[in-house]
Amino acid sequence: MNKTLIFFCISCCLLVFSIIVVCTGPVITGVVDKSWRTLNCQHYSDQYKYIKDKKPITDNDLEDALLKHLKKGQHLCERRKAMYGLEYAALVSDLFFGVLCSLLSLLHYFGIGQVFQKVTGIIGLACGIIGFILTLVYIIYSGYIFTNDGKGKSYDLYTDISTLSLVSDITHYDSYSIIKLDKDRAFAEWNNGKYECFYYDKDNEDSAYAKYSDLGKKQYNYHKDFASNSEYNENNCQKSPLDDCETPITTKDPKCNKLYFANNIIGISNKYEYDKWVTSIIFGCFIIVLTIGLAIFGFLLFSDNSSGSSPLS
Repeated sequence: MNKTLIFFCISCCLLVFSIIVVCTGPVITGVVDKSWRTLNCQHYSDQYKYIKDKKPITDNDLEDALLKHLKKGQHLCERRKAMYGLEYAALVSDLFFGVLCSLLSLLHYFGIGQVFQKVTGIIGLACGIIGFILTLVYIIYSGYIFTNDGKGKSYDLYTDISTLSLVSDITHYDSYSIIKLDKDRAFAEWNNGKYECFYYDKDNEDSAYAKYSDLGKKQYNYHKDFASNSEYNENNCQKSPLDDCETPITTKDPKCNKLYFANNIIGISNKYEYDKWVTSIIFGCFIIVLTIGLAIFGFLLFSDNSSGSSPLS
């Protein structure tokens, strides 16, 4: 098959897949908070340095916990800000490269501007390399945040240190966070005289919360099975997860076999956002492959010693 035609097909696929990712990307479509664009990660570094140097906290355990908290906050902030910029940079670049290479290869296919075919090859090679690097780094950031972070995850700067007295006062999630649940939308089960939480770990607060990658499951969206679950709909069986996990409920005569999240999820917005994010990652991976192809066939066009006569002649 004619190298120019293959180059044209790759460029068109790159353009189409880039449009799909633009329409599903978590930043552009608003799945993630728009405030990621204006994050100032230097605040965490400054607060860390202040606590480290000035020693305003006398409790060593509290100081260590707060310093660790601020360092994690800085890393999360940097990931989010980087992903925000990378999504726009990668997708805008891929769109531009797809349009440019499609037009140039189409002209050459119809025998127009054949003398500039080597220049087109160089352009394709450069576009493929730049697009590959930008898209690969973007997908790495997107995939990492998707599988390791969750809605509502945040790290307060605690500029007013006087509000802290215990390590447990330092929290990593806000009121918009989503508690991690099992397939029945339960977070604890009665066992040996007390309710044991499935996912709670006092030494790892992240364990109690759902990640973005969990949000496609039925327990985080409306499902008809929950509407007919009599135990789930009993008020006595719906509790506040963290309070009941930090101080387990003990009883000899449990009314409920499981404790459920006291929040009636009636929509499917979490599934919708999950689907968009997954789609962007999948097609982003396809784009990475296409940019490699673009670079390879760009190089082949550049190294082609033939006159490049039109296939229509």
